[in-house]
Amino acid sequence: MEPQLQIALEKQNPWWFKKPYETGIPRLSYYPELQKYLNTPEILLILGARRTGKSTLLYQLISSLKASPEAILFINLDEPLFQSKAEDPAFLSTLIEEYLLQHKDIQKYYIFIDEVQNYKHWVQTIKTLHDVNKQLKFVLTGSTSVLLKNAVSTRLSGRYFTTIVYPLAYKEYLDFTDIPKPSLLQKRQAVNTYLQFGGFPRVVLEKDELLKQDILKNYFQTIYLKDIIYPHKVRSNKDVFDLLYFVLSNMGTLFSYTNVGKTLNISPDTVKEYLSYAEQSYLLYIVMKYDPSVRKQLANQRKIYCVDTGLVNSVSFKFSENRGRLIENLVFMTLIKNQKEVFYHKEASECDFVVRDGRKITQAIQVTLSLQEESVKKRELKGLMEAINNYNLKEGFIVTEAEKETMEVEGKKIHIIPLYGWLEQTNS
Repeated sequence: MEPQLQIALEKQNPWWFKKPYETGIPRLSYYPELQKYLNTPEILLILGARRTGKSTLLYQLISSLKASPEAILFINLDEPLFQSKAEDPAFLSTLIEEYLLQHKDIQKYYIFIDEVQNYKHWVQTIKTLHDVNKQLKFVLTGSTSVLLKNAVSTRLSGRYFTTIVYPLAYKEYLDFTDIPKPSLLQKRQAVNTYLQFGGFPRVVLEKDELLKQDILKNYFQTIYLKDIIYPHKVRSNKDVFDLLYFVLSNMGTLFSYTNVGKTLNISPDTVKEYLSYAEQSYLLYIVMKYDPSVRKQLANQRKIYCVDTGLVNSVSFKFSENRGRLIENLVFMTLIKNQKEVFYHKEASECDFVVRDGRKITQAIQVTLSLQEESVKKRELKGLMEAINNYNLKEGFIVTEAEKETMEVEGKKIHIIPLYGWLEQTNS
C-alpha cells in the first residue's frame, strides 16, 4: 500500500492503536434498525442530508462492536487524497484487498465507507467484493438518494438494507439540550428554539446564536455545491440558487413547474430537473395531492418543504414573520421522520396533510399559527372537515403554536393541539 494511503487510513482508524475517538451523543436508540442490520450479511446503506450525523452514527456502531480493532476498516471518501482517486476504477478494491492481506487471520471484517458517492465506481466495486468475499460486512453512508436509483437498484438488488438519517427529532433535541423532563415553560422555549435553528446536531450543541446561523449558512452552501452543482455539472449556479431561494421562501404553498418557471424566467423542465437534484440531496421534499389515481396526482400542483427549519431561516425569510409556515414545515418533517406517507388534500377546500397507511388515509392534519381569528378558524375547520368526511375518518387534528381544545363538529372529534404537545405524542 502506498505510504500516503497508509498514513491517511491510520488517521481515520484510531482504534487500531487504541487511541480514543469521538462518538458524540448516543443516537442508536433512535435507529434500532442499524444494529439489527449490522448483524446481517447484506450491505447497509445509511443515507440522508449532509451534517445530519451519519458519520457519528458510524463511530457509534464501531464502538458497539465486539470485534478486534483490526477487523474494522473505516474509509472516509471525503478525504482529499481519496477524492483524487475518484476516477480510478481499481482504487477502492485495491485498498480494501491490500488491507485484507495485511490481516489474514480475521474471520469477519467490517468495512465502513463514509460518503461513498464520492467514488465513481463504488457500486461495481462493492458488489464484486460483497459477492466474492462473504467475510465482508459493508456499512456505507451517502448524501444523495440517487444512490438507490438506476445502477444501485439493479446491480445491488437484494443485497442491501437502507436507513435514512434526519436532523434531530424533537425528543432527540431534548436529549441533546439536556431537558429530559421539561416544564411547560421549558417546552415552549425549547420548541421555539427548535423551530428557529432546527435539528442539525452541531447547530443544536452550539450556544452562540450568531454562530448557529453561520453554521447553517455553511451547511446550505455545502449541500448546494457538493450535492447539486458539482455532481450534476450544473452550468447556471444563479438559476439554481434563485430557484432554491424562491421555493424555501414559499414552502407549503401550491406550485407548478410552469408557474415557477415563468416567475424566475427558467423553463419548466429545468425547474423540475433542479428540484429533483435538491430532492436527491435530501434538502427538499415535494408533496403531492392525494388521489387514488397516480396519473391525476402527477397532474396536480405540488407543495415543497425543507429538511430543516433552521436551514430555511438561514437562507430565506425572517423567523418572526413566518412562524406559521415554519410550524407547518416542522409538522411535515416530523411525519416523515416517523416514516409516514404524506399528501395534501384539496377539493373545494384544502387540508394541509393527510397520512396514508397502506391504501387507506388514516389521519388528517391542519396546521396554523392560531385560531383566534374567526375567519381563520372557519377556513381551517372547513378544510379539515372536508378531508375527514372524504376519507371516512372519526377525528382530525389542528396543530397550532399554543392553543389547546377538543371540540365536536358534525359528530367528529377535532383535536386542537399546541405544537409541543403534538411533537410529544408523535413520539419524535
